[in-house]
Amino acid sequence: MREVSVPQERDRLLISKDIFRAYDIRGKYPEEINSTVFNKIGLALGTKIISKNSDPVIICRDGRTSSKELADSLVEALMECGVEVIDIGTLPTPLMNFSLHKSKIKNGLMITGSHNPKNYNGVKMVVDNLTIYGEHIEELYDIIKKRDFIKSNKKGSYLQDKTIADDYIKYVSQNIEIKTNLKVVVDCGNGITGPLVNNICKSFNLNHKIINETVDGDFPNHPPDPTNPENLHQIREALNESKADLGIAFDGDGDRMILIKNDGEIIWPDQLMIIFSTQILKSKKGKIVYDIKCSKHLNDSILENGGEPIVSRTGHSFIKKSMRENNAILGGEMSGHIFFNDKWFGFDDGVYAFLRIMELLPDKKDYDKIFNNLPQSVTTPEIAIQFKENNHFTFMNKFVKLAEFDDSKKIDIDGLKVIYDDGWGLIRCSNTTSCIVLRFEADNKNSMNRIQSKFRDAMLKIDKNLEIPF
Repeated sequence: MREVSVPQERDRLLISKDIFRAYDIRGKYPEEINSTVFNKIGLALGTKIISKNSDPVIICRDGRTSSKELADSLVEALMECGVEVIDIGTLPTPLMNFSLHKSKIKNGLMITGSHNPKNYNGVKMVVDNLTIYGEHIEELYDIIKKRDFIKSNKKGSYLQDKTIADDYIKYVSQNIEIKTNLKVVVDCGNGITGPLVNNICKSFNLNHKIINETVDGDFPNHPPDPTNPENLHQIREALNESKADLGIAFDGDGDRMILIKNDGEIIWPDQLMIIFSTQILKSKKGKIVYDIKCSKHLNDSILENGGEPIVSRTGHSFIKKSMRENNAILGGEMSGHIFFNDKWFGFDDGVYAFLRIMELLPDKKDYDKIFNNLPQSVTTPEIAIQFKENNHFTFMNKFVKLAEFDDSKKIDIDGLKVIYDDGWGLIRCSNTTSCIVLRFEADNKNSMNRIQSKFRDAMLKIDKNLEIPF
């Protein structure tokens, strides 16, 4: 039974369009994201799901203080639409994806604020086996705006399934063989990975130490974003104190990871992609997808090892889409999402990536060669410049139109990447926060300074009041 009602102005204003982002729904709690908003989102998702298939919906949530409230509201709305809900509890995002593959169910929803600060929350969505993005997410907003919801005469059912974590551990134990005795420090950042990672480390008999294992949605020790070096002070101290060999830091929902050497140096995800792609391409040739923020050395390494590099827009949904279209064997993002599709299921999983790097590493004598042999260049982490009220999109549109970069190659699939013979700069809009994000790579410091200077001058021509940290 379809119930359609005329939209009222008050209902239109209830939900900000800004939370409907490129590859998920995300915003500040409670002013943008709250139980009322999630009720409408749930009705729109239930409407979309019912129109696609008759499968149940798997629901999962992270450990943020608002996640239980939001999940309850989402479940109630889905059941109003006649959807059968299977609640797998409080687990990392990869386990929601794993449960879809294990059960062969086509729909899954993960309530999470991912790596964002504690006052954010949102939902990542798989509908009809597609991690939805772009126009599919805009369609949800249109359904809400028009109040074009399906309401069922028969309410949907609700079932809990608490077996997924045990099933996941059993599966990865059969999938991966770890022989190294290296000592690893794992920082779970008080995110949702703590209990799972502890059990996994024990099941593999790893020589390990876990810090910030307790799930705490207030993130009392540091924000849940390991790609920000400011959030890695604690794990660096733990590495030094425990004389461990390497460190692993997870984000808030466990689909991303960062590796830190025992000297405190970060091995960035595009460098990890060089290691993983080299190993995989030894036994299986194929296409490898990576996002536009990754190092030129990754592209070169894939070619040297007989693979085919594919550049993608940033965003887990876009990487998955490109991997599916290209039947890729591996995918990765500079932000720490790594997607194995050789003996895994092709979704991003920080915990699985951690186990795969442990599988590759030999014992203490030579383990660091795998890192020390990586090609070197001068790089920056992601540099974020904050804008108010999503004005970063307006700025970016002007920049792409007006900025001039002579004697360069340009790629504009995601913002603007300007490539010179001795390096490159990238400027793009974040799709998860109201920021412009930049990254640079160059052969040497002089080249880096020159390229950054060109970007700074071009940015100040658009907005002379910008505070640019380089």
